[in-house]
Amino acid sequence: MEESTQLETHSSVFRTLRIRTANRVGVLAHVLAVIAEHNASVGDVRTVFIGPLSRVRDIDLGFSDEAEIAATVAAIVAIGDAEVLEVRDEVLEFHVGGKLVVQSRYPVHTQADLRRVYTPGVGEVARRIAADPGLADHYTIRANTVAIVSDGTAVLGLGNLGPLAVLPILEGKAALLSQLVGVYGIPLVSRSSDPDRMVDGIELLSAGFGVVQLEDIAAPACFGIEQRLNDRGVPVFHDDQHGTAAVVLAAIISAAKIVERNLSSAKIGCVGLGAAGNAIAVALMRYLGNPVLGCDINGEAVARLVAAGGQAAELREVMASCDIVVATTGKAGLIDPAWVRPGQIIFALSNPNPEIESADALAAGAALATDGRATNNMLAFPGLCRGGLDCGIRSYHPDVFTGVSEAIVSLSDRGQLLPPTLEPAVHRVVSRAAAMAAMAAGVASREVPSDYMLTGR
Repeated sequence: MEESTQLETHSSVFRTLRIRTANRVGVLAHVLAVIAEHNASVGDVRTVFIGPLSRVRDIDLGFSDEAEIAATVAAIVAIGDAEVLEVRDEVLEFHVGGKLVVQSRYPVHTQADLRRVYTPGVGEVARRIAADPGLADHYTIRANTVAIVSDGTAVLGLGNLGPLAVLPILEGKAALLSQLVGVYGIPLVSRSSDPDRMVDGIELLSAGFGVVQLEDIAAPACFGIEQRLNDRGVPVFHDDQHGTAAVVLAAIISAAKIVERNLSSAKIGCVGLGAAGNAIAVALMRYLGNPVLGCDINGEAVARLVAAGGQAAELREVMASCDIVVATTGKAGLIDPAWVRPGQIIFALSNPNPEIESADALAAGAALATDGRATNNMLAFPGLCRGGLDCGIRSYHPDVFTGVSEAIVSLSDRGQLLPPTLEPAVHRVVSRAAAMAAMAAGVASREVPSDYMLTGR
């Protein structure tokens, strides 16, 4: 027997409990009630063993912090008809040995196989590519391969953890690219955070990749690295900026529809102007044609927004005057519920802990509130990569990101901010939007057919 529900978005710590219960009606319900009383979120429930006297089940649970785990286990044991046999961290188990493998498409068992895939046959392929470099996209994995590059200076909401600690993040991105759009993502981590060395290193390696996706590189270095790579002809985008901004713009468009707000006349404020916050503000201004109010403790970040057409403001001014507030500061609890105005739309996007909990914002009168877990950039980056590869994108023009945002909106069911993140059809539509926008903007090196991605690959 197997039951499945999605773990609630407030969970940040996940464990699997193996529980033995008496084989009587109502015991499992009692266990689940106790779990709910301790604010744990229930995921999958899998039956491992059924005997005449007892049953053993694995239950996936999400907790807001480590302290909740022990309290929940103790409460389950106190029932009397239940025993916790094991508490497993399956997240860590999944990472043992890494999440990726590299393997040949063809078996190599005989000398004939060897001649086909390697020497001496491969020499002819190499000569053809040398004579016509464009053939590399036909005869190698380049046209389906993305370099995912980071120095680990801005890992999720955890800060500067370094290049080795960011590897599991990059592996996760690569796993999603493979699963959702059939792209090979290769994690590359830089031991140096010096922008000059990173730009030179990425450019030197970029010939083997159709697209470069930058990840978890701290501001302000990320801005210059991306721009300089663009200037050198490397097709590159920074997911923390543009992937996030594309999804947030889509969510804001959907939010305005849900609460029946005229987005074109709404006053919007961005709290926090790092990589994500700045890109969100710029995307909103480009889409709506109106200035965005922005605040940050870093004066250089505010100046960057002003140079892009935004207006400098203070936090209290943003909260007091803006109809829509987007916060990306990484500072949990920054926004006092007392500052929320009735009817506001609040996007508190910092992970794992938002600037204000959605429930608190709604209780304070917000018309709609959400957090970073519910606004995930994985809706954008797979399609940005797949579509970019297929049209031979030369550079990521802003219209490409806008096209992705509009595609995401078109896929969102009525009353929902965003479409499901793991639905392959969603990513086909986003890939098509990215490729078509690149072609329209004149940054594609080849055309894709008119029915591209309409029925899958």
